[in-house]
Amino acid sequence: MRLKFLSIYMREARLKAGVDPKEVAKLLGRDTTRVTKMERGREGLTPGDAKMLLDRYDVHTEEQKADIVELARTRSQRGRWLGHRATVPMEQRPYYDFEVDSNLIQHYGVEMVPGLLQTEAYMRAMLERSARVDPASIDDVVATRLERQEVIFRQRPAEVGFVLSESCLRRIFGGNAVMHAQMVHLDAVAKRSNVRLQILPFDSMGGGNTFGFTMLRIPAPTSAPPLEMVYVENLHDADYLDGLPEVADYGRLWSRLTADALGLEQSRRFIKGVARQYA
Repeated sequence: MRLKFLSIYMREARLKAGVDPKEVAKLLGRDTTRVTKMERGREGLTPGDAKMLLDRYDVHTEEQKADIVELARTRSQRGRWLGHRATVPMEQRPYYDFEVDSNLIQHYGVEMVPGLLQTEAYMRAMLERSARVDPASIDDVVATRLERQEVIFRQRPAEVGFVLSESCLRRIFGGNAVMHAQMVHLDAVAKRSNVRLQILPFDSMGGGNTFGFTMLRIPAPTSAPPLEMVYVENLHDADYLDGLPEVADYGRLWSRLTADALGLEQSRRFIKGVARQYA
């Protein structure tokens, strides 16, 4: 995961500085193909080379530069990544890049329908009530979120699994008409062969989980094992976990949630029943 973060940060810094990949190749003594591999997380970068490139890219913030050089030094290590490190310099951009590369996404949602399943009207109603979003940027946030949904609908889509607490269906954003359309959309997406959508009702014997999370599996470019990670977000921070024990813990939690939730057909009938109530 550190190698992936390193590639994302170096690519973004280069693009922001307007530096051509050919110049980077010359500075590193490599050809442009290897620069492309480095910026896609397929090849590493030494701490010295990382610092040299950051100086060329005019990255002046010493804390930011130190964090990225540390990524280059520890790129082969696994562990727990905290949001203040993961958000240098792009906040949630690393997660979005991971999401695009994933071939398996498993999400447990509480309180609201997750972004990958939201209609545009639901998005706008929710964002208007959000303390984290500047009203002037809502159009950009909506456009980004709609673009992210292509991971489900593209030619070679990811396999996606959702377990949604009943609270996701009951928390009203935008009024009954918006919620009815959102339920209809959930039912339509649930019919796709690459989607497994389950509802965890309030009266489930197993109970729920008080926080949402997302598990991602990103295939490796070679015969190496895929990258498996967990993303957990809160108001000011985000945790990125790729340690084997932590990923295994969340895998067991996911198994319990899917076992406690309604089956696929039961879940669709449940969603249709809620849709009728909003209608």
